[in-house]
Formats: sequence, structure tokens, C-alpha cells
Amino acid sequence: MAEAFAADIAKSLLGKLGSFAVQEFRLAWGLEDDLARLEERLKAINAVLSDAEKQQSKNDRIRLWLHMLREVLYDAEDVLDEIECETLRREVVKTTGSTSRKVLHFFTRSPFRLIIGHKIKKIIERLAEISSLKSDFNLSEQAIDCSHVSHEETEMNRSFESFSGLIGRDEDKERIINLLIAPFKVGDAHPLVLPIVGMGGLGKTSLAKSVCDDENVKSHFKLNMEACVSDEFSLKHVIRKIIKSATGERCADLDEGELNKKLEEILNGRKYLLLLDDVWNEDAQKWLLLKPLLSKGADGSKIIVTTRSQRVAEIMGTVTTHNLSLLGQEDCLLLFYKCAFKEGKMELNPNLVGIGKEIVAKCKQVPLAVINMGTQLYGKTDEKEWKSVRDSEKWEEEGDGILPALKISYQRLPTHLKRCFLYCSVFPKDYPFIDLLLVQVWMAHGLILQSSNPNENLEDVGLRYVRELISRCFFQDYEVMWFAATFKMHDLMHDLASSLAQNHHISKTTRHLSVLDSDSFFHKTLPKYSNEFHHVRSIVFADSIVGPTCKTDFEKSLSEFKHLRSLELLEDSEFEAFPEGIGALKHLRYLHFHWSTKMKRLPKSIFKLQNLQALVLGFGLEVLPKDVRYMISLRFLYVITKQKRLPEGGIGCLECLQTLIIFECENLENLFEDMQGLKSLRKLIIISCGSLISLPRSIKCLTTLEEFGIIDCEKLDLMTIEKEKEEKIQPLFLSLCIVIFAMLPATLALPEQFLQGFTESLQTFIIKDCPNIREMPDCIGHLEKLQNLEIIDSEVGRRRSKLLVSNNTTIIKKIT
Repeated sequence: MAEAFAADIAKSLLGKLGSFAVQEFRLAWGLEDDLARLEERLKAINAVLSDAEKQQSKNDRIRLWLHMLREVLYDAEDVLDEIECETLRREVVKTTGSTSRKVLHFFTRSPFRLIIGHKIKKIIERLAEISSLKSDFNLSEQAIDCSHVSHEETEMNRSFESFSGLIGRDEDKERIINLLIAPFKVGDAHPLVLPIVGMGGLGKTSLAKSVCDDENVKSHFKLNMEACVSDEFSLKHVIRKIIKSATGERCADLDEGELNKKLEEILNGRKYLLLLDDVWNEDAQKWLLLKPLLSKGADGSKIIVTTRSQRVAEIMGTVTTHNLSLLGQEDCLLLFYKCAFKEGKMELNPNLVGIGKEIVAKCKQVPLAVINMGTQLYGKTDEKEWKSVRDSEKWEEEGDGILPALKISYQRLPTHLKRCFLYCSVFPKDYPFIDLLLVQVWMAHGLILQSSNPNENLEDVGLRYVRELISRCFFQDYEVMWFAATFKMHDLMHDLASSLAQNHHISKTTRHLSVLDSDSFFHKTLPKYSNEFHHVRSIVFADSIVGPTCKTDFEKSLSEFKHLRSLELLEDSEFEAFPEGIGALKHLRYLHFHWSTKMKRLPKSIFKLQNLQALVLGFGLEVLPKDVRYMISLRFLYVITKQKRLPEGGIGCLECLQTLIIFECENLENLFEDMQGLKSLRKLIIISCGSLISLPRSIKCLTTLEEFGIIDCEKLDLMTIEKEKEEKIQPLFLSLCIVIFAMLPATLALPEQFLQGFTESLQTFIIKDCPNIREMPDCIGHLEKLQNLEIIDSEVGRRRSKLLVSNNTTIIKKIT
């Protein structure tokens, strides 16, 4: 049974009751007494929740009591969110010119006041009933701290590269490589298919990817591709993944016939290597439909299949199956010690080495279990902590060493990380997470707790959560991009999260939905469970929304979800605009439709979403209207538009905006001039805007900016900032820490006056692929806090001046 997490929800509610919006509501609506009683009741229950959550694993009655309480707390959260919504609407009404008298009349006469008052009374009654039961459990009260939450910072000195578990797999790797690079002979199967079979957690995928990344292998094939097939073998989905791996195209709008033709064109006459990872399909007919398409490659093309099923290997394999064995005990110990001890510390803790050997024995020679246990104990020197892992009752549960180990790892997570980890199960297996976006989703659901450090905002805390989960191996395949990072969940971790979250069945308490087949969802699930969806808080559409009635179906579905906090469309869809009904989703905080190529416009109603905190726009959008200024809670905006100019009075009015990413706006020549209105902006990233010719002077007014990047803008000359005839605005970058200029061929020099604005704060300065920048301005020598200067593949990096030149790369490190 999933954990209740009632304590975290109660703390969040108490924080909301003390928020400015609710305090203003109390005064304007005259509900001080009701809200005070609600707060009093919450504090009384919250005092025993910590003890209750400690006892729930051993007491089914307490666990059920916590689940009952959780549902009431969620309903209370919905009510307080409604209050915040109305308060935000009131603020918008004020800013759009309505008189204060009209506003006051609306708030004091509105039936909403009576409705909300009734809801609060009902919640108080339900809390009273549940609270009366707590005396049966002899729960002890503990001091309440409902202010900021302090998080212990885990040491992050290690690289974020996932432990591959390839220790002890050298022979396996060599054998597979020799098979792949062996020359094609007449009579050989075409394509050759090599199955790698083994139980979950043995490292099949790590081994296969390591083989595919080997230079001898890569040079042997003209085309290298991979596709994670996972649980459900859909021919269309598999072909799309192969095409995307080969070309980068998603092809969501192509039908099956068009996909088949495109794949044939890609493979035609080319010798390829394809990795089909995590295959479960035991229906031979489905493989027989895909195999002829894969036969279009040149002789010598080869396929690696990883699977847990011998039956899959029999169906797909054309050569002897490579059965991956359990890892040798000595190799398991070596892997564990590598994960658990800091360099040079193992010899200093011989008592821990002995306990570690006993822990490894319980992992039953499964590398993933060994890695997981080791990372949980990394840097820990308390012998009691190691013994608690060794002696955990979870080892006695049924399993092959994997699930007990993963459950112990989960059990050791702090509550806030447990909630964030479980939420990730709503995304499909093998989903490529982006840290900046995942943090925004967590924020939309109130899963990130405010730090006790006043200089650390929710986004900072959320990124720390990501790093923590990566360091504990709950995420893997971590890869840093320009200003963000990508990662995935191991399929066994996904299974664990799904089972703990109990998200396999729909009920009245269902809060999160993942839609893998939209047609089935609209025409079967939705009609069957129409009364079960009123409390749903998130929907992830993992496939394309297509069909003659897709927009109508989508609009009907939205009408069922009045309390939705996040909505994500992970694939392309047929409709050209969201239905107007989206404006009724007043609780919505996160909206993502990045891959929607046909969605050309936004409905007017969308700008009623005053609670929206993150908006990720789609590729098809033609215009981002000025009305975006009404989204007064926006903190994250990802802009794609076909406009030539972003107008003033739109984005520039978003005072709460913290991250602005302008991406692939192919027609964009100028940005908006009123950037001085972005009083909270911390990240400004402009990528692949080929027509951009200048930056606004007001960019120098971004006093809160910390990260600034301009990448792949071929017509942009940074010197235009200093070519203005009337320069009235002096640069005032007070907080800028990271600057990246990359792929800017039109830039001949760096603007010195502009750079002088952040001489006292800049720590990282990267110039990459700017071939025509010939020298650095003098102010570079006055960057007081500079720690890392990288000049990569630029003319200035090739000149032998005072810079250290090596392989056309210049790296200066100055530690202050």
C-alpha cells in the first residue's frame, strides 16, 4: 500500500493558511473564524503525524487512518487553492482598470463566498471525525515546525555518471564485439540478431550500450541506432523510436504506411547497428511485421536485443543467445566498495568493510542491487547505519535480491524525496526527463519544500532533489546539456515506483493519470469511470491525440478534471488550438505541449490561468499574444513562435518570471524592449534563433539574472548592444554567475561595456564555436570571482598569446 505522506501535506496546508493570499482572503471575505478553526484542527492532527507515519509500516489500522486523513487534506488543499485562485483573479481585475468598489462588491456579494465557507465547514467536520480516532493509537505528540524546511546537503563530489555495473563483464563485452565486427559471409542471417538475455538488474542495457559505444564497433557501421521497446510492443511506436534515433525526427503525424516507407528509405543500402532494448513481446507475428523493414539495410547489418525472456530470444534471435550470468562475488564486492567508499577511505574503515561484505551477500550477485546499496551508504561512516541496512526486514521479503534492495533504498529516502520519486511513475518507461521541467512539475504539485536558506528558491531546492536522487541511483543516464540535464529511470525503478504509488487502478482517490492510448482513454476509460475523475491532479498524454473527434474528445475530458494541476502532451496531436474550456482549469500550474507541431494558436481563455507557473509552448505556435501578461504567476516560460518580433507589454510584464527560454524561433529578429519589467528573472537562454539580429538595450537592466546563454544564432552580433547612438542604460548585472556564448559566427568581438556589468559576480564564462572573435576584451582580466574560462574552437583560442592553447581548446581556471 502506498504511503500516505499526510504529514507533508498537513505542513503544506498550514503554510498556505499563513500565506498572503489567504490572509487577504480572510479580511476581504469575513471567514476569519472558519479558517482559524481549520488551522487549529490541522495543528492538533499534525502534532501526531510524525509518530503515525513511523508506525504505519507495522500497523495496518494506522496506515488506513493516514490514508483517510490524506484524502481530507487533499480536499482541504483544493479549497485553499480556490481561495488563492480568487485572490489572484482579484489582483488581475485591479491591474486591468476595474474600480476598487467593483472589486469589493464582487468579493462580498459573490456566491463563491458562501460556497467556500460551506466547504471549509465540511472539511472541519471531517477532520474532527478522523481526529477523534487518533486516541485509539496512543500516538505521541511532537513539536511542530511549519515554517521553512531545512535539507541536509548531500556531498556531491562524485561525478554524476551512472555506475554502469560493467565491472566483471570484460569477457562478455569482448565476445559480443567480436561477433558484431566479424565480416559478413554468404549464408549469414540478414540482419543478424543477437539476443542478450538475463534477469532484471544484471546490466544487460549497460553492457549493450557499452558495446555500441566502442570505437571499433561504431566505425564498423554507417548507422548506429537504439530504441527502448519496453512492455508494450507497438509497431508504430517502435518504428518512430528507430527513426528518431537515426534522424532526430519524431514523425508523430505519419501513419503506419508512411512510417514504414520512411524507415526503408533510411536503412536502404546502409550497414547499420540497432539496439532494441528491453523487449518483452512474445508474439512472433509482431516481430515478423518489423523484420522485413529491418532487412532493407546492407549486408552485415546487425541487431542487439536485450530481454528478460528466453521466449523473446527464440523468436527474434538468429545466432546463439548470449545469456548474461550473475556477477561473480568478488566483482560484486569490488563494485560495492567503489560505490560506497570515498577514494582512499575504505582502508580507514575495516569494520564497515566487513558489514559491507554481508550486505553484498544479500544482494545475490545482482549488480543493480549492489550499486544501489553502495550508493545509499556512500560517505556514511556510522556503523549503526550500515548495520540497519544489513539487518533490514525487507531482505526477508520474496525477491531475487533486486526488489528487497530497491525497497530498502526507497525506505531510506527522506519523505520529500519519496513523494518526488513516486510521482515520476506517471511518465512512461524510458522517458527522457529534463531536470528544469521535472522540477516545475514537482512544484506544480507542491512536492518541493521551502528551504530555510532565504537565498535558495524552490527551483534551487528542486534541482537539489534531482541531484540527490541521481546520487542514490534512483535516476540514471545523467547527461549535462547547456543549461539543463537529462536522465532516465531504470525500468525496475519505474516498476518499484508504480507499485508503491498504486497507480494501476482507477478509483475515486486517483490523483494522477498516465494515458498511453488516447483513443481507448476517450472512448472506453472516460465513459466507464466518468464519476471517478473529479480529484485528478495530473494527466500525462504519452501518445498522440489523433482522430476525427480528437478536439471534442479532449475538450470533454478536460471538463472532468476541475482540480488539474499539470497537463502534459508528450507527442504531437491533430488539433490546431486548445479548446476554450482550458480556461476553466483554474488550478492548473504546469502546461506542456512542446511537441505539438499543428497547434498554431492559443485560445483567449488560456490567459485566465492566473495560477499557471510553467508554460512550455509547442513548435506550431504562430503568435504568442501580449495577453500572456495576465498569467501573473508564471515562473517558467519556454517560447517557440513564428513571430518576427516579440511585442512590448507581454512577456516583459511577468514580474514573477524566473526562467525564460526562447528556442528555435526561426523568424524572430528582435526581442521585446521592456525587459526591465522582468524583476525576478534568473535564467535567460536563447537557442537556435537564426534570424535574430540584435538584443534589446533593456537586457542590461536584468539585475537578478544569474545564468545567460546565447547559442546558435547565426546573424546575431553581440556588439549591437554597444552600437546604440544614445546609450542611457548602464549594465547592472549584479548576480550573473554563468555566461555561455556559442555558435555566433556574426560576432566579431565581445562587447566590453556589456561584460563590465558582471565583473564582480561571474564564475563561469564559456565561448564556443565563435570563429570570428579574435581577441578578448581587457575587462576579462578583472573578473574577480571567475573560476572557469573556456574558449573552445574560436579564433582567439588558436592565437598563442597569454592563453594556454591545447587542441584548439583554451581553458583557464582561476581559483579565488
